[in-house]
Order: sequence, then C-alpha cells, then structure tokens
Amino acid sequence: MLEKEEGHTPLYIHLADIIKKRIDDKEYQEGHAIPSEMTLQEEFKLSRTTVRKALKLLSDQNILIKLPGKGTYVSDQGNEVKTQNHHFSSLTDSVKKAGKTMSTRLISVQEVPGQPEQRSFLQLQDDEQLIEIKRLRYIDEVPFCVEWIWLPPKFAGIEKADLDSPLYQLLKKNFMVSPSTGKKTFKITFATREESFLLNVDEKTALMQIKDFVYDNHNLPMHISQQVLRSDKFTYAIDH
Repeated sequence: MLEKEEGHTPLYIHLADIIKKRIDDKEYQEGHAIPSEMTLQEEFKLSRTTVRKALKLLSDQNILIKLPGKGTYVSDQGNEVKTQNHHFSSLTDSVKKAGKTMSTRLISVQEVPGQPEQRSFLQLQDDEQLIEIKRLRYIDEVPFCVEWIWLPPKFAGIEKADLDSPLYQLLKKNFMVSPSTGKKTFKITFATREESFLLNVDEKTALMQIKDFVYDNHNLPMHISQQVLRSDKFTYAIDH
C-alpha cells in the first residue's frame, strides 16, 4: 500500500517509479502486458484516477504503450539509438540550413518535480523543482514537432522571456551560457492522443523521438529536452 507523506512525491509518480523499476528488473518484460489497472489498484490500494495518471505518465514517456481493447504493454527499448559527446546546435539553425522557416508556439510553462533521471542529471536538491517548457514547433507554418524542455531552477525567470524564441538565444542573452556537449538518443515512438491533435496526424502514427541531455560551455548540466517529430516533415542527420 502506498501512502503519501506531506511534502513528498505524489502517489502517481511514486507508482510510476515502482513500475519503471519492475521493468528495469525484468519483472515486467518488454513487449508483454503489465497487470491491469484494477490489479494495480488492488495491489497498491490506490484510486483508479491515481493508477491511470501513473500509466499515462509512463505512456507519455513511451515506456508503456496502451493498446485499446488489449491492455498496456512495456515498450520495446531495442529501437533506441544513443550517441555520446554530441555537439549541440539549435533545431532552428538546422531548419534554416534546409532553407525552411521555423516558428514556435508556447503551450505551457510550469514547475514540476521531475523524474529521478532528470533530477540526477540536473543535480537538483531535494526541495528543488524543474522548470518545464512545452512548445509546438512549425516548419513553413505546418506543425512538425512537440517539444518539452526541462531546466534547473538556476534559470528561474526565463518564464518571463519570449519563449516562442529559440531557447539557446534566450539562455545566452539572459544567463550567458551556451550548449556544448552531451548525450542524444533517438527512438521510434507512436503518437499519443495529444500529440496526434497537435501534429495533425492519426493517433499511433510513427514519430521520431529525440532526447537530449546537454552540458553548457562551463561543463555544467544545462537542460534536458525531448522532441517528438513528424518524420515526413523533418530528417535528422548525425555527422561522424
């Protein structure tokens, strides 16, 4: 039974972390269904809403895939490609080099607890939260990318800036930092209901997910970002 203590992590995040650990420990196997919502409710003595929020969180992270009428399955991690020590340039610059016009629309900005992997990389203290920016990006006025950016609290105040502008321009202008190196992962994923609406594609359409863990020019953790892109509108290349 999970119980929430005052000031601690919400129950649905705690449950999501337990499910992720069971996946890491191979208790829940890739490509196989996890226990039903009702089974999880009974095991952890949680409400249906809490269980669904945990499963949605993991589905949004593409750790789980919900198949209507069949259940919720562990995503196949075998299609993830990682690169180390990648030198980072902005998505805006990449699009400009292709002769296209980039524009951005801010969807939301808020403080969030963050996942253990995010908190560890960004070196957060126990009482600190992440700044989460969510944006929709366009090429020649056609939506092609949903983007999440997670920043450490040292960048507090950025929410007052024009977040429709390129991120790296904002960070350089306001905080005197620039991206340097980090880790980049690529993975094929499938459009959630929200992503299908924002990108104007059918639900479960195959998309490219790119996740960046970026260090700044002082070799300090700068940000984490996740981009879900329409592969019919954008091609990403890695220089060796």
